[in-house]
Amino acid sequence: MNELLKMILVFGVTPLLIAFGYIYLFGEVWSKGKIVLADIAAFFGWIGKGVRKFSVEQEYQGTINSIIQNYNQNFESPILPKCKIEWVTAENQQNILKEGEAIICLSFNKKDHNLNFYNATLNFVQTGLIATAKDYLDKQSSKAIDLLTTHIILRNNRKEVLTTFRRKLNEFDDETKKEFETLVPTNDKGLFLNILLPEFHFYGELIDTLPPSSEFNIEANGLFNWFKELATREFDERTNLKYISKNLKVGVILVAKDETWESQGAPAYTKWADYYATENYNSVYILARGSNGYERATTVTKILTHSKGFDQINKNPKIKCVSAEGQEYIVTCYSLRPNKATIEYLAWESLNEHSKNGRLVPAIVDSVQKDTVVVNAFGLKFELVNNLLSDIEIPDARKVFKIEDELYLTIIEFDNNTHNIILSNKGTISDPKHFIEAVLNADKVYLCKVEKIQVDKQGLQRGLKVSTPELNHWIYIPRYKATPSRFLDLTSKFPIGTELDVVIDNYTSHSSNFIGHLQILSNPWENNTFKKLKPNDIINVTVKQINEFSVICEIEEGLECGFPKQEISWDYAECYTSKFKVDDKIEVLIVAIDANKKRIDVSIKRLSKTPELEYFDMNSKKVVDVEITEIIPEKGLVVKYLEGRNTGFIHWSEIGYGSVGRFEKIYQKGHKIKAMVSEFDADKNGLKFSIKRQFAHQFDDWSEAIDVDSPLMGKVIGYFENSAQIELYQNGKTVQAFILRKNVSNFAFVERDDLHNYLPIDSSFHFYIYEINEDRKTISLTRARYLKDFEHPQYGEKVKVKYVKENQVKGYFYSDELEGWTNIPEKDIKFGTTIEVIPISHSTGEYEIV
Repeated sequence: MNELLKMILVFGVTPLLIAFGYIYLFGEVWSKGKIVLADIAAFFGWIGKGVRKFSVEQEYQGTINSIIQNYNQNFESPILPKCKIEWVTAENQQNILKEGEAIICLSFNKKDHNLNFYNATLNFVQTGLIATAKDYLDKQSSKAIDLLTTHIILRNNRKEVLTTFRRKLNEFDDETKKEFETLVPTNDKGLFLNILLPEFHFYGELIDTLPPSSEFNIEANGLFNWFKELATREFDERTNLKYISKNLKVGVILVAKDETWESQGAPAYTKWADYYATENYNSVYILARGSNGYERATTVTKILTHSKGFDQINKNPKIKCVSAEGQEYIVTCYSLRPNKATIEYLAWESLNEHSKNGRLVPAIVDSVQKDTVVVNAFGLKFELVNNLLSDIEIPDARKVFKIEDELYLTIIEFDNNTHNIILSNKGTISDPKHFIEAVLNADKVYLCKVEKIQVDKQGLQRGLKVSTPELNHWIYIPRYKATPSRFLDLTSKFPIGTELDVVIDNYTSHSSNFIGHLQILSNPWENNTFKKLKPNDIINVTVKQINEFSVICEIEEGLECGFPKQEISWDYAECYTSKFKVDDKIEVLIVAIDANKKRIDVSIKRLSKTPELEYFDMNSKKVVDVEITEIIPEKGLVVKYLEGRNTGFIHWSEIGYGSVGRFEKIYQKGHKIKAMVSEFDADKNGLKFSIKRQFAHQFDDWSEAIDVDSPLMGKVIGYFENSAQIELYQNGKTVQAFILRKNVSNFAFVERDDLHNYLPIDSSFHFYIYEINEDRKTISLTRARYLKDFEHPQYGEKVKVKYVKENQVKGYFYSDELEGWTNIPEKDIKFGTTIEVIPISHSTGEYEIV
């Protein structure tokens, strides 16, 4: 009946609407038309479940495909696949990915519309988004990309679902959440959708044509980390504008500096595109900020696409962004790909034109040797010997020129027919004769005066302009060479007229400025303030940067710390970052310090400790007694610690260094065991324990010095389901290893209950190394090889051994140096009893009890 009513609704009540949909809502608008159709079906939802399902199907499919079409229309070829909703039945329980479509199974639940839409969106993103490239990313990075894409879709189209998103975000692991928080600012600046996703899409197409290789993991993660560094820096901050790997090269051109554009115009940027093309870069991106930046980037792009052989990939380069302070601004992103054949042809045409008109040729230094410099001009490479570099003598070009220096060259000789050309830097504005002595005398310290705080048209402070009577040029000090802080107001620290001691680093020919740094510029990560910091210290900090998921603060100039929103309060309802303002002074507690990563994690909520946190602070890294209250197969043990009211958890991977097996066969509810207090789960206010960490495991130091072909002496510590834990001590280092039951004996099948007879606790035996797993830091041992290689006793020689096992026809004995079997003794012998045996047959291992 429901199906009949649905057919009446679709083909009877709304035929005109559907016909209108095909005529007017075809293509891109048709996806949005499905949403309208969904609303119509929802109105008639009382007819039956089939109509409601049809409504949900059209709403989700129409909304997601509308988003996909809006995104894909910015590119020559689609980046994201289409989405199709299928209802789960017994016949189609598995997801099927077809060409150009990501098919997602969606459970029908009319009671939780927002959760349904969240699941549909996340599942689609996980299935269809850059699927090939994501396989080679670290798991937390791949998940973070999926989460941010899902958040963008929901924020732009279904804001009411964001509450569900924030709740579900807490179900992801800490590493994924941290990666997600790091990735959020890249979308705030408009680059996540316009650089990262397209690049991974193109990279996936590339590696699909190549044999599988572990290099893809390195390349994919390298591209991801490079993008984060690029996208989280301000436009005027120094950063790496190139990503280079075996199969992928990506270059970025920033159109940012007013003085560069005013003095040199577009050639200052097109020459970098020529350089990227010559070096076989896959993609080139033109980035700019503000309305002037858009116009300039557009001018540069038109030159590259109309006269330099580049193809434009994206159609809508203008991106609207909003700063943390709520100010709107424009980011421009042009995506280009070089066409090598066209570039080479147009390069010689450009050289011909410059030769006829006597114009300077913009070039970039590609490589420098003692006697020559190779430059890149219009995408072609040319060599200049030293006597063509300057009007003054240059005995060693390496002391004057650096890779990527910008030059302006004259054409001395040119023959377009034979493609013969001679270029020269002598007498041009990039001739180093004006500054060579100052550069070579780099040890000199100049007393300078601050003349100007250099800012761009968006008001961002880029550095200091200083002067000195000893030179007739400005000295420019980039921001990062004047202060270690990303947030410091330069006008407050360096008022006009301030005297500074400056060391000159180099000279930039295109602006005729020296580049320098402050003679005394301390590294905050090496000073006494940082060295004195330690976990659990309570410190006062200043809020400097806020986003939805985290807050960054400064302890002092350049010494940063931060906390995610879940560290604001033990009450999750109070965990929102909007309660803070830039320059707020707050008190925090230091949670962790990583000097190598220059990272300090802090917390507000831990200023007031819960009983669980107090217990952790008192017992962290200590071995304590705990009682097993629950055993969860394949997950771990729930334990109660004696001084606590709540329980903690031991994950199965924290039980032993090796093959643990089914731990539920080893432990029982109510057992009291010893474990180390290992971690505090701040999100869940819970404790994590470890059984294995109570034993020393100096794996890295031990593995460097060990001889894998020599026998080792080890001590039996305990038992797992199918193995025994062995502690090794060599060269002053202790490690934990394990031996599987099958490697204990050459003659008997050693069962689990036999292990304590063969390898009693606290007994020592000789072992050979069977396998070392560097990734898991585990060591597998064998006794079988040692016993097989050991010299047999003489016939008639009595040997003391332990009686350890018997079956219907044989009895088995064992010792450190000997094993074998005997006939079943007439008298009962208790397992573990010491007996004497003499050999009967060395080849069969038969002995006789005496």
